[in-house]
Amino acid sequence: MTFLFLLFKPLLLMAVRKVFKKQMKTFAVEMLEEYAKTTDNDVDDQLVARVKKAMRLGAV
Repeated sequence: MTFLFLLFKPLLLMAVRKVFKKQMKTFAVEMLEEYAKTTDNDVDDQLVARVKKAMRLGAV
């Protein structure tokens, strides 16, 4: 049983990453935006904007 798990685990993770890639990016950016709202400096706001631009999310 362990051998089968070790054999199929990488395949399952690759499939999940490929299918949910956009959702994972959106979730990460939303979490960064929520964190940036809790702080009072502008550096993290600029960082969130750069990350969002680098991920090329577009209209979600």
